[in-house]
Order: sequence, then structure tokens, then C-alpha cells
Amino acid sequence: MTLVQFAAVLRRRWSSLVVLTLVGIGVGATLTLVMTPMFRAQAQVFVSVDAGPTASDLSQGGSFSESRVASYAELAASPSVLRAAAAAAHVEGTIEQLSRQVRVASSLETVILTITATDPDPQRAAAFADAIAEKTVELVGEIEKTDSAGESLVKLSVYQHAETPSAPSSPRVTTNVVVGAFLGLILAIIAAMVREALDSRIRTVDDLRRATERSVLAEIPVADDVVALRRPEVGTKFSELAESYRQLRTHLTFTNLDGACQVIVVTSAVAGEGKSSTALNLAFMLAQNGHRTLLIDGDLRRPTVADALDLEGSVGLSTVLAHQVELEEAVQVVGRDGLHVLASGQVPPNPSELLSSRQMRFIVDSAAAAFDYVIIDAPPALPVTDPAVLGALATGVLVVSATDGHTTVRELEQSLETIDAVGARVVGLVANRVRAGRKPASYYDYSSAEPIKESRRRTRRASFG
Repeated sequence: MTLVQFAAVLRRRWSSLVVLTLVGIGVGATLTLVMTPMFRAQAQVFVSVDAGPTASDLSQGGSFSESRVASYAELAASPSVLRAAAAAAHVEGTIEQLSRQVRVASSLETVILTITATDPDPQRAAAFADAIAEKTVELVGEIEKTDSAGESLVKLSVYQHAETPSAPSSPRVTTNVVVGAFLGLILAIIAAMVREALDSRIRTVDDLRRATERSVLAEIPVADDVVALRRPEVGTKFSELAESYRQLRTHLTFTNLDGACQVIVVTSAVAGEGKSSTALNLAFMLAQNGHRTLLIDGDLRRPTVADALDLEGSVGLSTVLAHQVELEEAVQVVGRDGLHVLASGQVPPNPSELLSSRQMRFIVDSAAAAFDYVIIDAPPALPVTDPAVLGALATGVLVVSATDGHTTVRELEQSLETIDAVGARVVGLVANRVRAGRKPASYYDYSSAEPIKESRRRTRRASFG
């Protein structure tokens, strides 16, 4: 995984990062509140040796003291000293507990012992540190008796008594909160990477490309699909959204070098991926470019085209399939570009049977003879077999896939397998709801031509001649 991909994962999972980081902060703060405050006090012991008056004697005495300091530190933390000091300072606990409350340190090349004691009571902490220092002085004095008079050549003295601490040394609020936040963030990152590894949803164009070997013909940026249906982008500004549909139109027209009519079925794996808005905008783009274009609402279960264009929806594909009206009578013309539209008509009880009938093939053949492009808005591929049936009658199939996590890789694979099973040709994929635009905004203002506006309410019946 590259750094860019890693950053993209964190961006997609930002809510989890924030939540778990806040949880870590909360845990750190809670632990701080429930922990018993501990106070720390320090006493220091100086180690010296009775040496001769010469410089050599003093040097040897200093070296001797330094060599003994580490041993005295061990004695200061010994059970006998701790037990005696605890009794003197009225500190209760086992030897193990007392050992955890005491730390004895000796710096290199010094003759000073630093004794640190902690306790929930500040006065008792100071008394405990002083008691350990005094008991250590007594113990070393007994052990190091070496001269003829029974006096110790090594002298330990408490030169810094412990002061009663005014503030607790632990818990450290800032440290606990920062550590909690850090651990929460690390946990969130790990969880995000695990979820990403287990997540099979299509969230980027790269996910779409990795999921299939099909070509991605266009990347449609994020837009409100309802708005895109009711206000097709071909009639508005030269926006990134409009330019993406122009790119899709260009790919289709350049694959039609022999000039034969192209019948394109537009579908998706599941509902809600933006197939209808893609079919509608593509049809408008083709009509705007001077191609005789027919848009057929082939979704007889959940039709949308008539409502989007404010057309008469009761007469359309289903009524032509039922031989109630002729094809020429059912087709309506929208706007100055002359986009021809065949609405779905009334919702029939048997849409699959109608779409697989000979009459449907006759409609497609008749439309192909009269138009340059026939765009069929089909239902999603997985819930029903309608797209596969229509795909078998078409020149090719466009599969729209949302890149916002709406669809899983398996759903896309199953939809493509369904289409391939009937021998239909998938001409490519359309990545919808792409979040990152790849061209600068100024690019889309390059053309100074006035965009052609659609008058959706000006409709007329088509003429097939």
C-alpha cells in the first residue's frame, strides 16, 4: 500500500479515527480520576571516607567511596532496611509493596545516594524517605567497622532531608490523556486497516479497475442523481460533471467508426447507483452533438425518465409491447436538440415476458433503423434478468458503478457474469460519484460558446422518416 492509498484509507475512516481517539482520551482521563494520588519525597545521603592528609590519601579515599556507593544503594533497598524504616515511619505493607514504593539511585562518579519514597500521604512519604536514609547510615556504620577502636572508616551522613511534597507526583493528567489519545489513534488506525482489508465495497475508481478487467469509459463526479435527472448537465454550464458525460459520449462515438446504429443498454449491479441519470445525460449529449438519438425507458418496474422530463408517462414502451399503440405514436421529442424519448408506459404485471418478446426485438430493430443511437435505461442487473435480456438485443452494455461504497465487488462481478452469460457485449464501465476531480476548474471554462439550454416541456411526437 502506497502512502497515498494509506492516506485515502484514513480519510474514508476519519470518523472511526476521531471516535477511538476520543475514547482513548476519555479512558486516560477516567483512569486519572480513579487512580489514588501518590506523593514523592527524596532524601540524599553523602558517602565519605576518613583518609590521610595527603592528596594521594584523599584521592584513594574518594575512589573507595565511589566504588562502595552502588553496594550501599543495594543495602538501602534491602528488606531489613525497608522493614525497619517502615516501622519508624508508620508505613504498612509487605516487603514487595514497600519495594515498589522505594527507589534508590546512585549517579556515576558521585558519592551521593538519592532515596525516593512514594506514599498516598505526603507527610508519610517524607518520613519514609528520611527513615530509609537514617537506617542505611546505621547499617553501613555497623558493617564497615574496620579500625582498632571499632570505628568505621566509611561515613554516611544524611545531608538532605526529605521535604513534604505539596503536589502529587502521580497520576499525571496530561501524560495519561496524551497516552490515551495516542493509543486510541493507533488502535483506530489498526482497525481502519483491518476493515479496509475486509471491505469488499467499491469506493474508488482504482477499486473498480481492480475488480474487473473492463475499461472505465468515464468518471462521473459526485452529484445529486435526482438533480441530474431533472436538470441534465448538457443544458447547463461547462462543468466537470458535464465534461465527464462528454467524455463518455466521445468514447462511444469513436467506437462507432462504421456509422452503424449503436443500441446501448445502461444498467448497474444494484439499484441506486445512478444508471438512469447516466442514461439520460448520455442521451442528451448525443442529441446535442447532432446524432439522432432515442432514449428508451426500459425499466418497466421503476420508471424514471418520464417524470424526470415532465413527459406523458402513461403511453410508452409497455403500451407498444402490448400492441395498444404504434411505436411512432409513443415516441416524444424533447427540446431543441431533438432528443427522442420512449417512456416506459404503464407498469405491466409481466415486465420480463414483455422485454423478452418478439415485439421487443421488433421495437429495437425499428429504432436502430431510424436513429444513430438508441439508449435503453434498463433495471439493475442483479435483482432481475431484464438487463441481460435487453443486452442480448443491443450493440453493447454500459455498466454504471457507484464509487461511494454502495456496491460490493462480488455484486459487480455477478452482474457482469449475468450479462456475459447471454452473449451480450459489455462496452465498458462508468464510474459514478467519483470524489476527486482530475482536471483543474479552469479547464471547463475554456470554451466560450453558449451552452444549449433544454426546454423540457416543449415536446412533440416523433416522425420516423
